[in-house]
Amino acid sequence: MKRKNKNIFDKKGSSVDDPFLSYIKGYSKLETVSHDSMSLFNETMFVRGALFPLRDVPVSDRPGYVTHERNYFSFECENPEIKIDLENYFVSKHSQYRDHLYSNGDDIGGFLEMIAYQLIVTGVSFYRTHWDEVDIENNKYVLPVDFDYLRDSTMEIKKRNGHIFEYLQKYSIITYFFTDKNYFKGYDDKKIPRKVRFLPEEVFYCKYPLSNESPAKDSLKYLKQTKKFWKFGLDKARGGADPNDHMLSVEKTRYLTYADENRKYDLAKSKIRTIFHYLTEGNNLKMTQYYDVYRVIRYKKFLNTMRSYLVHAFNKQIMEVVAKKNSLDAVPKLKYDGFLTNKELDAAFDAYKNGELSFDNLIETTIKKA
Repeated sequence: MKRKNKNIFDKKGSSVDDPFLSYIKGYSKLETVSHDSMSLFNETMFVRGALFPLRDVPVSDRPGYVTHERNYFSFECENPEIKIDLENYFVSKHSQYRDHLYSNGDDIGGFLEMIAYQLIVTGVSFYRTHWDEVDIENNKYVLPVDFDYLRDSTMEIKKRNGHIFEYLQKYSIITYFFTDKNYFKGYDDKKIPRKVRFLPEEVFYCKYPLSNESPAKDSLKYLKQTKKFWKFGLDKARGGADPNDHMLSVEKTRYLTYADENRKYDLAKSKIRTIFHYLTEGNNLKMTQYYDVYRVIRYKKFLNTMRSYLVHAFNKQIMEVVAKKNSLDAVPKLKYDGFLTNKELDAAFDAYKNGELSFDNLIETTIKKA
């Protein structure tokens, strides 16, 4: 890949955290619970990993062998040559034309999953988009060459007449001036500026599309009950191991049953997973087969909503700029396939409700393919 100018923009955003802003905005707490396996780790990671999962793809010249790919993506474009070039650049996992375009994501599916994870945790995601000239098969384009993560706690959105006209990255005075001087040094050993302004095309911004708050934030009110159960289990075990331990928290567990406390935990966990649109699980929460199917269909439709939103945001904020910078007659559109649509999921569920599709057939023809 040949670049005309490696540093078209001299402005550089930063992924350096601002502990003060993260704390007052509540982001540090959200990130902590999303990393805790006894809090929201499973919900955040399971949803992230289900959006564009690796799938088995048969190897054509080696019967019985498969590769693991995320090849869901292609481009819709009027010009077939441009379509091929864009797919080679954005979609091909082994592209020779880009270098770490998707940050820590190895492909576009992984990149969109990273964004989804941030939306689930804090509700927002910001990536600095670096544009530069790229030579693909002797065809020159202006394309994104890097997406750099920008700490959400430091970002502000400036609007005028209802439209975004500027993004501002601004570090707090407390963090910027009262931390180690090396904390705000970049890779080039230069001091990171406290304020950086970006044009709309320089930032890829996403917001959780289904509610005003992120699922992690909406779930915080139920974590007290789940943590209470884990504490109960430890105290219960401690009391059983030492009958002479009469510490108050241990003594209380002798008058409580495990089944009752476990049910309270399962109810709290069920409420959390409903917020995440994820599958409910619980030893003491029995449900009908109908409701079990309903939950799975609901979850699959939620994943479709997230996929559609992320791809739409990519087309709106990235591909429309690509068309403008390269004077294309029409905007090339990133698209994906390989999943059942919401309409197909609803049709299968209706057939199941009407007795036209058995539970086993629903699993085989719909659930496993969605």
